[in-house]
Order: sequence, then C-alpha cells, then structure tokens
Amino acid sequence: MKKRLYVFTLCLTIAASMIACGKDNVSGEVEPEELTDALEESKSESEATENKDDSASGESENLPTIEVVEGYNYSDEYNAAFELDDRVGANYRASGASEVSEFASWKEGYKALVEDLSSEDSVSFSLIYVDSDDIPELIYKVDDSDIVIATFSGSTVNLLSGQIDSVSYVEGDNVLLATEHVDANTYNSVVAIKDGYWINIAYGTQGPLDPWAEDSFDENGNAIITYWEINGEELASQDEYDELFGKYYDSSFGKEITEFNADASQILEQIEAL
Repeated sequence: MKKRLYVFTLCLTIAASMIACGKDNVSGEVEPEELTDALEESKSESEATENKDDSASGESENLPTIEVVEGYNYSDEYNAAFELDDRVGANYRASGASEVSEFASWKEGYKALVEDLSSEDSVSFSLIYVDSDDIPELIYKVDDSDIVIATFSGSTVNLLSGQIDSVSYVEGDNVLLATEHVDANTYNSVVAIKDGYWINIAYGTQGPLDPWAEDSFDENGNAIITYWEINGEELASQDEYDELFGKYYDSSFGKEITEFNADASQILEQIEAL
C-alpha cells in the first residue's frame, strides 16, 4: 500500500513539473505523450520493485526454519574444547566401497546412506538441526538398537556412533549429548560440529566404583553410583559432576529425541523436499 501511495505521489509530482515546464512552451500546453511516457515509466519501475520483493519473500519461505534457543551461553570450558578440534566421528563408506565415499552434495550423501540402510528389516530416521547452518543432521537407528547421527563435511558423511541409546540437543546452538548405558556404567558424550565433522567437547562416566561387587547394586538391581569422572578427572560427588558437566551441556535447554518417525522412502522424500 505504501508503494502504491508513493507511486501515485510521484506521478502527481511529475505531472505538476511538466505543467510548470509547459508554461515556458510557446503554446502553453503540456505534450500528452510526455506525461503518458513518464507515468508508464514510473509504473513499470514500481511493478519491477514489487516483483523483486515478492520473489525474495518466496525464496525465504522455502528455506528450512531453525529455532536457535535464546539465552544459551557457551562456557569457557566449551569454547576451549571446541578450539581443540578433537574429531570423534567416522566417515561413511558405502557398501562394497574400498575407500571413504565422497559426494557432491549433502543430499547425495544422505540418499546413498539411506539406500544402503534400506535393506535392513527395520530402520527409522529423522532430520534434526544441531548447528545453525541449512544442512540438517540425519539421525537413525536400526531394529530399535543403537542410534547413529550423520552430518556432512562438504564431501563426506561423518557418522557419530557407538552404543548410543539416547540423544538430546540444543537446536541450532551446536551442542549435542549422546548417552550410552553399558553394563553398570553410564557414559555421557557432549559433541559439536566443526567444519562438518563431529568433535568431542566433553566425556563423562558415572557408575559403581566396583561394577562386579554385589553391594554396587540396590535391591532392584540398579547400579549405585559411587564413581564420577569427566575428561579423565575423577570427581567426588554427583553434585560436583553435575556442576562441571553443566558447563559443557546445559540440560535445561536440551530437546530429547523421542521419535524416529520416517522410514527409508519417507526420509528420502523429506531430503528431496529441502
């Protein structure tokens, strides 16, 4: 509306100017061709501007929306670990390939991985955004077992795997917590993405001091936690563990992944639609 008002005002101004100039003409009249040409030129410029704005708006609507959590702060400990660039992922190698597979785009890489996995009896997928770029991470699990998270380095698909049974992350803020329960111990890994690769931020262990002792378990068979360690440093209590671990991952901002809601064909459609 503002653009149309501006164009109308501009047209009146042009007309008034031409009328004023016409006073100097011998005939004292404004040439109608000049007024018509000026109005048409102004109208064309306005329509071109509107079309450009509408086009830009349409393009932005097609981009994926990433919700960056307001107020999430990185500690000095997180920043120091990020700078170390300690890579923990493994590059994907397609079935039958003798070397790490390389791809021209993240879509091509993810599609190859999904098609490789589609032969499994039961595999489910989801797309998440760990960091703030427009490339999603592909998270999946086979037969309700261990979870794997894939990211794209620019030419390879980098996989974070192990015996991961739960994952939470802060969307768009580049921090993810992968948890493994192995025997009586719980292993918590905080990771981030750097240059398209998974890197280690912090690694914590909780469990009984002696996992083989009978008194390391309660009457329900649950492990009694008496040992805590973060990045190789032994700690004295759960409170001390929670305080230090919270400097690497603030769980109050975390979003746990509870659903893998797409099969192979569905995730391929989602990938293609982005």
